[in-house]
Amino acid sequence: MRRRATLLFVLLVLTLASLGFLLRTGSLEERVRDHDTMALEHEAIAIAVAVRDRHLAGKEVDADFLAPFLGTRMGVRFHAADGSEVEARTAGFHGPLGPEAGNRDLWATVSVAGGGYILLSEDDTVVHDTAWPSPVVLALALLVVGALAAGVGLLFARLYERPFRQLAEAAAALGRGRFQLDLRPSRIPAANEIAQALEASAQQLQDRMATEEELAQRASHVLRTPLTGLRLELEEAALDESLPAETAAVLERSLARVDQLDAVTGELVALARHRALVADAAIELGALARQLTQRWADELDLQHRSLSAAVEGDATTTYTPGPVEQILELLLVDVGYRTAGPVRLVFAAGADRHLRITVTAESRMPVRKPGTAPLLRARTIALALGGRLEGEYAEGGVEIVLPRR
Repeated sequence: MRRRATLLFVLLVLTLASLGFLLRTGSLEERVRDHDTMALEHEAIAIAVAVRDRHLAGKEVDADFLAPFLGTRMGVRFHAADGSEVEARTAGFHGPLGPEAGNRDLWATVSVAGGGYILLSEDDTVVHDTAWPSPVVLALALLVVGALAAGVGLLFARLYERPFRQLAEAAAALGRGRFQLDLRPSRIPAANEIAQALEASAQQLQDRMATEEELAQRASHVLRTPLTGLRLELEEAALDESLPAETAAVLERSLARVDQLDAVTGELVALARHRALVADAAIELGALARQLTQRWADELDLQHRSLSAAVEGDATTTYTPGPVEQILELLLVDVGYRTAGPVRLVFAAGADRHLRITVTAESRMPVRKPGTAPLLRARTIALALGGRLEGEYAEGGVEIVLPRR
């Protein structure tokens, strides 16, 4: 797209420059023609005066006498009172000495005192060559203009693409399940509209997650509370030793059914929580840990701090990467601000498939506010996902627990 836009910009600039050059050259040619016409009139007057003086001196007016008065590509005719004519031409003048039809040569006529007249003419190519540059100069000028237009077009294309590239990155992040997007305002209205649409989609995704988590907790409470009460009542009834054997067997079977129903309820709630936020976005824990560890290592290296990492549990368990990346990016800022010394990351897939991440640091830095904005934002995201974030880096580590999604 950048090449196409640059090419179109170059063609547009060359077209406008060519039109401007044609208009400017046409106007300049008319000015040169007017100027040369006035110059011819003054030269014709000078020749007429010289011819009169020549006659007064009793000398003959011939071509050799008239030739020195001529410039490049010019011609002159002296028409005497007796009807005789004398002509002189310089190299390059091939037109007729007179205002004939279709003749664009410049000319001027002046009467000679004592009879006759002088007709002075200049070839039209003199005006054309003065107004129009040589083909080589014109080609070089177009080349320079084209190169400058290409440079400016490439610069503008990059500036124009920048907000759309940011939007593409934000859309990719949203596709990975990351619903907190950092979109900067742009001077391009279309880019702002797309950004607003992405932010609205991200907000809807966040609201959907919060709603699903609330529904899962509500369903777990509504279903499991009466089941727990029923199980307690059945267990209490089963403790009565005076019950017939058949009744006791029925109570045992009922307790088994309640346990089965409780297990199914737990599976359904877990299934609702474990669905991926975005289809085909989940990646294995091992790959996710490598990406995040590299990001932390690069950033901590700038602070001259070391990082160690480990993956525990089933590394093939899949998780939606976006929210995990968002939380750890916020914690990376917080770690750089509130801790010192080596850092360790531990990624663990628990038996319940929950993702547990522990971040520990060697020591804590004294700060005014123990709860910084990045840490609070990370905790908010974890809660929205149905998880939790708690602990202290230098005191057992900060632990992030996220349900599998």
